[in-house]
Amino acid sequence: MAILGLSRTVRSLAAGTAVLAVLATAACGGGSRASDQEAGGPPEREQPVQLEVTWWGGPARAEITQKVLDLYTQKHPNVTFTTQWQGYSGYYDKVNTSAAGRNAADIIQIDNRVLREYANKGLIAELDPWVGSTLQLDGIDPKLLETGKVDGKLYAIPLAANTGSFVVDKTVVEPLGLLPPETGWASWEEFGEWAARVNQATGSQPWAFRDESATMGAFEFWLRQRGKELYDGQKPGFTVEDATAWFEMWATFRDSGAASPAEVAQPANGGDISKNTVITQQTAGTFSYDNQLTEIAKGTDHELVLVPLPGDQSGAYARPSQFFTAYARGENIATAVDVINFFVSDPEAGAILGTERGLPPNKQVRDQIAPQFDEQLQYVLAFDERVTAQAGPTPPVPAQGDSQVTRLLTAAAENVGFGRQTPAEAAEEFVAQVTGELERAAS
Repeated sequence: MAILGLSRTVRSLAAGTAVLAVLATAACGGGSRASDQEAGGPPEREQPVQLEVTWWGGPARAEITQKVLDLYTQKHPNVTFTTQWQGYSGYYDKVNTSAAGRNAADIIQIDNRVLREYANKGLIAELDPWVGSTLQLDGIDPKLLETGKVDGKLYAIPLAANTGSFVVDKTVVEPLGLLPPETGWASWEEFGEWAARVNQATGSQPWAFRDESATMGAFEFWLRQRGKELYDGQKPGFTVEDATAWFEMWATFRDSGAASPAEVAQPANGGDISKNTVITQQTAGTFSYDNQLTEIAKGTDHELVLVPLPGDQSGAYARPSQFFTAYARGENIATAVDVINFFVSDPEAGAILGTERGLPPNKQVRDQIAPQFDEQLQYVLAFDERVTAQAGPTPPVPAQGDSQVTRLLTAAAENVGFGRQTPAEAAEEFVAQVTGELERAAS
């Protein structure tokens, strides 16, 4: 069965690699489709412009993003928008396919997992020529802005900052006398013991926590606590022993009842927030980035709280929740850059966006709109600032090929969770596949 699981993984990765190969060919030459447009030039202010914007997220994100685009059109009537959005699962496949056909959206939401890959393949435009003119970035922390750079060149503007957390269903656990302190758990072992007590008290209705062994953000946090990063240049920053320990820890949690079985966790492993197990009330807790609390809360009538991930918070960092980037072959790159600047620098836009994507990246905007935040947004802001004050340094931009590594972690974790492989077998295969994937991605 392990061999069958592997073959499915290899077929999936091969398909993704084939698309990226076409993407690389399509992106060659870079530049804009409009020959009269110069890098750093002003946005179009007179002729009609229609831009396409694409992002992943749920209905709440779609609603507020559309409101900001409508506000931009209100201020610049010559600019209108078409939009595409969907859940995270399959999002990059769609972006890659459209780019392969040289028809990608003008403004593309990405995360740091594909930044190096898209920059190196010429899919997204270098933004440095607009800095100081169209792009006004003085209010963004230089450390956060640095996360949008590849080899010293700026390609992506952080839409927001966030950090990892556990969302806990207070409505479920407080009556049990098991509500964790706001400072969380001193260690992963303490977390496991607490979750097992919750599960015993609920009789697995709901389970205490989702099995998070396939969650890259949690794995990265855990590695950083051990003094490592996901990547060492274009190689894995972790060993087979590290990966084995990770899979073994979650196997122990599953065996004790601290974590759900794999079949409960699997539907949520793709990142679709509508399948979040706190929303579906299958678990009393799950990993989440802190900004997602607002959307998760809309999906349940239960009261929720945020708790830091277990142990030393050196594993945390103020991360860009998402970036906006400009398609390198777009016909109106300068106008696209102006729209991106509007999202991060306009106080009215900031007030609409709130913290759904994360904390506003521009401190000037954040300071202006924070007093108008509702109680829930104030809570998210306080949590984020408390955790990031203890956080470790910001890691380097992920290696090229990282998006495939996320899929490999999911496959390996599910192979262990469903009993197709032991933790050691899955770890050895996972590290070998990651090493090979990163080598292929860089070639």
